[in-house]
Amino acid sequence: MGDDGLSSDVKNRLSERREANQGASGTLILSDEEAYVHDTITIRGLNLPPDAELDVFWRTVEGKWGVLQGNEVNGAQYRPRTIHALTAQTDDQGKFSEEWTVPKDYGGEHTIEVRNGDDEAIATAAVRIRPHFEIEETEAPLGGFFTVTGYGIGPNVVENNYQLTWDNGMVGFITGVKNHGTATARIRAAGPVGSHQIQVWRNYRGVPFMQNNTQSPFGEVAAGRQYQFDVEVTEPDSELGGYWVEELFDESPLQVHVPDPEVEHDATIDITPQSGQPGTDAVITGTDFPANTDVELVWHSHSGHRVKDIPIRPEPLPEVLPTVTTDEDGRFQEEITIPQDKGSTRPIAAKIDDRSVATTGFMMQADILEVSPQTAEQGETIEIELGGIGWPTYENAYYFVYDNKPIGYVCGLEARTAKTEITASGQPGYHFIDVYPSFFDVKDDEPNFELTPHLSYLDNHPIRPLPGLHMTIEITE
Repeated sequence: MGDDGLSSDVKNRLSERREANQGASGTLILSDEEAYVHDTITIRGLNLPPDAELDVFWRTVEGKWGVLQGNEVNGAQYRPRTIHALTAQTDDQGKFSEEWTVPKDYGGEHTIEVRNGDDEAIATAAVRIRPHFEIEETEAPLGGFFTVTGYGIGPNVVENNYQLTWDNGMVGFITGVKNHGTATARIRAAGPVGSHQIQVWRNYRGVPFMQNNTQSPFGEVAAGRQYQFDVEVTEPDSELGGYWVEELFDESPLQVHVPDPEVEHDATIDITPQSGQPGTDAVITGTDFPANTDVELVWHSHSGHRVKDIPIRPEPLPEVLPTVTTDEDGRFQEEITIPQDKGSTRPIAAKIDDRSVATTGFMMQADILEVSPQTAEQGETIEIELGGIGWPTYENAYYFVYDNKPIGYVCGLEARTAKTEITASGQPGYHFIDVYPSFFDVKDDEPNFELTPHLSYLDNHPIRPLPGLHMTIEITE
């Protein structure tokens, strides 16, 4: 049936509705052009299809670390991502009004988009997420931690690297590359007991830009919200001392670091558990080997040197693991103790007649082997030995911080364990050594993430979760 015979007003209304349903542009109005994560904003739609259920989408990005061969960090990489924000119901005039909470996401401009039933965008508006920072504790006992969380970080290079200072001394940096612009850091409650200050700075070069909040062309660090926090360190709840490694996770070896067998064979070997620190008790199981046959188990370290331009390759250590004999079904099971060695994936090969027929790997995790002495006089040397420090660039430069002051890093390529010496300094009392993951090398140098304690390793380090290492020493009179 055509429109002949209808009044001009009816014809106009029908025409408008057809155009709207065919994707004609509507209007989207936001209560705020700028907002912080967790803010609630009002989204109003006008000139939309009447009495329609419409989907509203949030356009953003997904971030990750670009890493080659489970080793070389190429910097932060982002790709477009669209998520469903809400479903809106228009009234008979093509209007709707909805409240919506800004999700955890990267800073910068984001598009909110209304789509019709044909998945066509019929109205858009933009809101800019501003970065901000919160502190969980404003009081902590000596030796405890203050937790700082940043929201709306990155992805652009200016807002992708924030530095944290303790009493005007830089501790390290945070970034929100992996975690949708959210980053968590813990700052040690170092002495003396009393008032201290934590401050957040911003600079793509990886060090605080002193004009952040006075003359920066990019505005204040937190866009009007708090970026410095007064905190109180109180007397410890109990006697302090000792050292510990943060929680370790069950992991699997990275297959990219496990060499293929030299001979094609049906045999397989597995290790249980697949991850742990040096000294872990484990079981290697072999199946589908020739019956009643000697099988040499070979542990591999890694050798080479980046600075000397010596390629880094798996290095067989044939004396570390035993030779086993299969049973009549071609199986074996051998209990072993994980040796001291460099961290990351440790290849294990099963050899027959000096040629590997099956391979697997064990994910070696970081450990503190020695801190001696733990009670020292001022100026005395503290000897520290770490195990399981990895060879890939994202984990081979563990960075030492003394009473929240960075000292330097140890390298996981120099030896099978990492040894260093630190001078006991400061007033009599407790002092704290914290060792954080860092990046030895990043191919993309903006922003600069290299050789600085990575304080947001808790939720933003590439490839795999790495633990922080913590030590307490006491300086006597």
